[in-house]
Amino acid sequence: MPETITYISNGTPIHAELFTPPGKPRGAGVVIAHGSDGVTDNLNGPWAEMMRDYGAALSDAGFTVLLPHYFEKTGTAPGPPAMLAMWMHLQAWQQALGDAVAHLETLSAVAPGRIALLGFSLGGHLSLRLRDRVPVLVEFFAPYLTGLGTAPSTAPHIQIHHGAADRLVDFANAEQISEVLRNEGVRTDPYRYEGAGHGFKGSDPKNAEARRLSKERTLEFVAAHL
Repeated sequence: MPETITYISNGTPIHAELFTPPGKPRGAGVVIAHGSDGVTDNLNGPWAEMMRDYGAALSDAGFTVLLPHYFEKTGTAPGPPAMLAMWMHLQAWQQALGDAVAHLETLSAVAPGRIALLGFSLGGHLSLRLRDRVPVLVEFFAPYLTGLGTAPSTAPHIQIHHGAADRLVDFANAEQISEVLRNEGVRTDPYRYEGAGHGFKGSDPKNAEARRLSKERTLEFVAAHL
């Protein structure tokens, strides 16, 4: 089970879930960024279960993992309130995630500069806006919105996971994101999952396969590059 900690983002306390390796740590960390439904299982999918599963798998592999509840930066509730407030609070949420990266670097089990960002949907978009802060980045079904900011990536290779049947965030978003990154000289792996929808949720074979494959690829990618 993760430990609940608090870090400070420009004077605002933010709760986060900390997953520590059961064995010898690798000296590297991962920040997981949730989407607009927050860390919850009771809105549009089992998001908390999925993100905590990633946290546990990564910590079992020796990484120190932080799952920040970054909506606390603005006191925003997950779900529809977050969607309505998104344009107003993007910068504040980005800062809270950036401060989570900085906090993780202060922990004795993590070496500075050895942090990965793993972002889902809105969290994937915010992670891409922080691509100048980390050497490793993986995003899932992120929207392009109005762009990815102007900071050039320090990550030489970025993974993108997106369902071809995503009706909330069309696959065209993955293509736009990949094009921006390639123009910066970043190598991208834009994985397209046929028949899979937003969040890869559901018990059908296409979404189940997308969940399995994307997790396998993510864990291999982070272990190889961080």
